[in-house]
Amino acid sequence: IFLWSYAQASLTWPIRPPRQFELSPSEWASLEEVGSSRQRKTEYLLGLVRQRGLPVYTRANGNGIRICEDCRLIKPDRAHHCSTCGCCLLKMDHHCPWVNNCVGFHNYKFFVQFLMYGSLYCFYVGCTTAKYFVKFWTAGIGNVHAVRFHLLFLFFAAWMFCIALVGLGGYHLYLTLLNLTTLESFRAPMFEFGPDKRAYHAGLKNNFKQVFGNDRLMWLLPMYSSQGSGLVFPTRHEFGEDRDNLLAGPREPDSDVEANK
Repeated sequence: IFLWSYAQASLTWPIRPPRQFELSPSEWASLEEVGSSRQRKTEYLLGLVRQRGLPVYTRANGNGIRICEDCRLIKPDRAHHCSTCGCCLLKMDHHCPWVNNCVGFHNYKFFVQFLMYGSLYCFYVGCTTAKYFVKFWTAGIGNVHAVRFHLLFLFFAAWMFCIALVGLGGYHLYLTLLNLTTLESFRAPMFEFGPDKRAYHAGLKNNFKQVFGNDRLMWLLPMYSSQGSGLVFPTRHEFGEDRDNLLAGPREPDSDVEANK
């Protein structure tokens, strides 16, 4: 199952934004004719967003519409361009050299499973080869016949990778529970009202289900079960929290009675 999850994380092809997000040659030429005016570019792109009904809510710096000049498209929310793969992909997390693939909406579940099952596998190998490590110290270095050195090397390699995978897997499980990508953990998503790092936080359980799905059996298997299309993501503002209160932060109590409460 470790090899299965690794193959899924490595071989699952990245999902690119649909064609309705792409700009035609004439539209791109019109965008260039607008010039360097940020306001005019934003107005032109907003017109395209409204005309096509694109679910675009995040913004670039200066409250502009996010576009990719390499792919010549309007970026969907949480989508980014990977310079290694040479394309934009939905809910991009990072490009991982371990699996030689981008990690994003298409394979994030498989990537987390690869890390968790890899750490369990290394833990198992480290435990089953521990007796050779003990035998090495009890028999002495001079007694070559008493120690299988390739298994001793395997003991150290297994625990070294186990520690690395537990740390990396724990970090990505933490991101899963907070509904964050690696990019968003360093730079909060920008909206019309400003940056909000907890914008997609819908509760720990809902966040986990967005990646692993509703079926508990599928949580364990490297089979696709993630929710949504990768284009639209529910925000915490849709779960009963008012936007103005979120931005205002904690307020002072209005009276001594409320303070006591």
